[in-house]
Amino acid sequence: MTSLITKEEYKEKLNKFIDSRNDKKLKSLKEMLNNDDYYNLDHPSSPGKPNFDNIRSTGEKAFQRAIFNNGYTLLDYGRGVGLEKVVWLDIETPVTLSKNRRRPCMDMLGSLEGVPVLCELKYYEKSRSNDPVYAIIELLIYRYFIQCNYKKLDKYNIHHHLVLEDFKWEVIVKNGFPQLLVVANEKYWSYWFNKIEKTELLNLTLGLGMDLDTNIHLFEAFNEDFIIQLGDRASYKPLLQNQTWKKIK
Repeated sequence: MTSLITKEEYKEKLNKFIDSRNDKKLKSLKEMLNNDDYYNLDHPSSPGKPNFDNIRSTGEKAFQRAIFNNGYTLLDYGRGVGLEKVVWLDIETPVTLSKNRRRPCMDMLGSLEGVPVLCELKYYEKSRSNDPVYAIIELLIYRYFIQCNYKKLDKYNIHHHLVLEDFKWEVIVKNGFPQLLVVANEKYWSYWFNKIEKTELLNLTLGLGMDLDTNIHLFEAFNEDFIIQLGDRASYKPLLQNQTWKKIK
């Protein structure tokens, strides 16, 4: 997928990693990774525009919409060089071409000073959501789908035309090191770091990144209170109260 690893090697390494975890929850991801329908089908599509202004959710969907409604996010990598700005381009963007409406989709697509950003979101409201390892593998598989399908995705102009009319998936593939972000709120990370060792997760993330020749980062977002934003209304337009995410180190 970059100068140091081929698509075939990338897929093989992902499969081996999933097998090494002996985790039943990852079985569905392995089945998705190895499902030929996600590569062989050539189905035109015109994704409908997402709803941004009349949301009932106070959980992950609200979190996603709020991020896009605010337009950009500031990333604190902890490098001592200030904050870096991601401009959001699209959400829930299909990365495969099939007739199934429940196709794999990227949660968020953005740009960091011209560098593509692929973002997988998790949000703890009343339930814990999938664990961080699951989220990391899910994101890595979506990147693989983009690598395999980008020509077809561009052929059919698969995106929501929200910010860029001429958005090109090829840009993601031609950039050897897009930023891959797993982002969740403070409550999510607090829950999971009581279940798994933080150092172990960080080492796993670093190891996968080196093995697959890619950049994976874990970020913590503010605990937004979308219940208060909704109030007694039937629906609302969710917004972030804090647009800065901190890298987990």
